[in-house]
Amino acid sequence: MEATEPEMARKARGPWTFNRLLLTIAFFDLVLALLVSGGFSPGAFLLYGAFLIPGLVFIALLTWRPNPWFYLATGISVSYLFIVFLPFIIGGLANPASPYEFSGDVLGLVAVFWALPAGVLGFLQGRRRTAQLDARSGWRTRQGLYALGVAFVAIGAILTSAIAYNHAAGTQTGGGFDFQVGATVNVTAQNFAFDPSTFTVSNHTFTAIVVTNRDAVLHTFTYDFNGQTYTHDFLPGTTTKFLVFFAVSGSIPFWCIPHRSMGMTGTITVS
Repeated sequence: MEATEPEMARKARGPWTFNRLLLTIAFFDLVLALLVSGGFSPGAFLLYGAFLIPGLVFIALLTWRPNPWFYLATGISVSYLFIVFLPFIIGGLANPASPYEFSGDVLGLVAVFWALPAGVLGFLQGRRRTAQLDARSGWRTRQGLYALGVAFVAIGAILTSAIAYNHAAGTQTGGGFDFQVGATVNVTAQNFAFDPSTFTVSNHTFTAIVVTNRDAVLHTFTYDFNGQTYTHDFLPGTTTKFLVFFAVSGSIPFWCIPHRSMGMTGTITVS
């Protein structure tokens, strides 16, 4: 009796292998990482979402027909985003008190550490025609223990970030001045931009700058003046006030250190 077309398709796809399972989980972990990194902002997710298209395509191809080259392509397409932006990720990992950005970076690295080995092993085993472990028994192998170890380390790092954020939020002090402030400027940090991005202050005047961070990530207000760099950190959902005094007129650029490359910059005009 000849096999029907659906039966032939199931035979071509075969059972789920452990490497295919890891690649699929890594892709959804990548989606979650981008959501968390953007503070669950739809705008930020749309900005990064285009980078998910290659991973989505190759995950679909791998599910349809587990070709060795599809394993390798899926591993690369799930991992490349966080590899390309590794310098910015290192900066995010240096700020555990910013829970969304830090957690998103950690989740993204989990996707890399799961997807790349699974893609390479799936490719090599397919080319050599060696049997691959099924989705259930793979967890009891060295590769499975490695994957679990990566997951537990990530969970520990995310919990540490949450503790650091709670400590930083509970120990903020300051905000008062012992003399008369001449002027006040209110700035909002939202959607990875300063609003207003340009404002004017008077020289020889003590000016209070009040910054409200409405994003779910840590921002900074950083500028250079007289050869010295000044920076102020803003935890997610907080309002911070600091004082400036400029003795000369001119333009002073300012920026957010983690998100300067995304255009989070502005200018203080001193007149």
